[in-house]
Amino acid sequence: MTVSLLRHRGRSGDEVEELLMQIRGLVFVRAILEQRGASASELHEHRLETERLRRRLARVVADGSGGFDAAA
Repeated sequence: MTVSLLRHRGRSGDEVEELLMQIRGLVFVRAILEQRGASASELHEHRLETERLRRRLARVVADGSGGFDAAA
């Protein structure tokens, strides 16, 4: 299922777009942190958050519901 198809599915499509925006932002910020000499622990925490959002995105795309009940 593509992101464009999910857009037509309402809430999950909105969540996909939000997650993609957050992940893109984290990737961009990580590059800045690296350039500015951030500590290894800062980069590690940043990477963990990026991975957490990627896993969430995968779940949302896989189930198409974003983890919400149909009645929600």
